[in-house]
Amino acid sequence: MAGVVTLVVALATVVWLAFGAPSDWEGGIRWLRHGLVLGCLGLFTLSARLIFPATREDAPDPMSD
Repeated sequence: MAGVVTLVVALATVVWLAFGAPSDWEGGIRWLRHGLVLGCLGLFTLSARLIFPATREDAPDPMSD
């Protein structure tokens, strides 16, 4: 559930930045906008890890060679 919520928040923020954010952001605010986009990329990664957690059973056994 937390993964889906994180995914929706990241997606909503990216859509707002792409279509709804003021396009006249210049100077330091422009860097904030780029930082928000990179932060959303991190949220997408986090949501994928929360939705599909890796377990020890999924990992290959190094002793099986």
